[in-house]
Amino acid sequence: MSAYTGTRRSEDVIGAVGERSSLRWARRKIEEVKAGLRDDPGRAYSVEFTSAAEGALVRNGVVEVARPLSQLTSAGDGAGLASRIDRLQAEQKDLLQTLAVIGRESPLAVIMKVFPQPDGELDQMLSALQAGEFIYEQLAPTGVEYTFKHALTQEVAYNSLLIERRKLLHGRAGAAVEALYDGRLDDHLSELARHYQRSANVEKALEYLGRAGQQAIQRSSHAEAIALLSSALELLQALPETSECLERELALQLGLGSALRVAKGWSASEVGQAFARARELCRQIGETPHLFHGLAGLWGFYCVNGELETALDLAKQLLSIAQSWERCRPPTECTPRHGTNAMVAGSVHTISVE
Repeated sequence: MSAYTGTRRSEDVIGAVGERSSLRWARRKIEEVKAGLRDDPGRAYSVEFTSAAEGALVRNGVVEVARPLSQLTSAGDGAGLASRIDRLQAEQKDLLQTLAVIGRESPLAVIMKVFPQPDGELDQMLSALQAGEFIYEQLAPTGVEYTFKHALTQEVAYNSLLIERRKLLHGRAGAAVEALYDGRLDDHLSELARHYQRSANVEKALEYLGRAGQQAIQRSSHAEAIALLSSALELLQALPETSECLERELALQLGLGSALRVAKGWSASEVGQAFARARELCRQIGETPHLFHGLAGLWGFYCVNGELETALDLAKQLLSIAQSWERCRPPTECTPRHGTNAMVAGSVHTISVE
């Protein structure tokens, strides 16, 4: 007599159960589990029956009930998955949690750095997790990687970690990515930002959140840029207000303002707040070329919102800055004076019409 464990899928078990009257309830229950998963896109649709009814049905030529069917649970159920994860050997559970931190897809090269093991042992543990239907192996352009079979498995494994352990593993994962892809970090900025943001390394988090945010702006992924730069600004609030922090915040606020004006439009209050904060930071820092960018952003905000007197005043300040730059630079160098003249002229004309 053998239990339905391991690789038997729910469809297989339904076929084996058939229409036998003593097992019709089991068939209905399995169908309910599958239907519930279809209705919930956050759960896996392809459910392994082992985790739905592990050991509840056995076969000895025919399918028989081995334990109360009331104990049937869904593979997409967090409690059921947590129970399965807890029953793993300690080293296998640690590895599964480490994979959950690395991401939905975990390159073998990264795993080996974050979870170093003696020769052969890591392969055995990865094979055991594959046999348990937690992950599967696949080839990627960068080599072998391991992917969670269901997103919920990763979520449950990740949430089972203590916060300090999570931070430690995210820090290790970030360091591993830096070491493995040195020279090609621009291809991994979002990944590095995610890991270091969830680690205890605030400096690295600020660096990569800022770089990833600027990269997102260049790629016109403005919603992503807003999320990244806002996260960096939140982290920055926890640090002492040094001149270096002011410079960092200024760059973040200017980037955030640029992303917001595209995503939400010049009239959005958040745009005015970002550029107003940038102007205030410029005053605290002292003379900085970034003042022009901040004032230009505010000019656009006030212009679009119909506050033309304020817009004219800002345009005059911009013209003054442009003229001072022109005096300090060779005649062959480009300056923003002509564009600023047009801003002033446009503001004056609009006020006159009003």
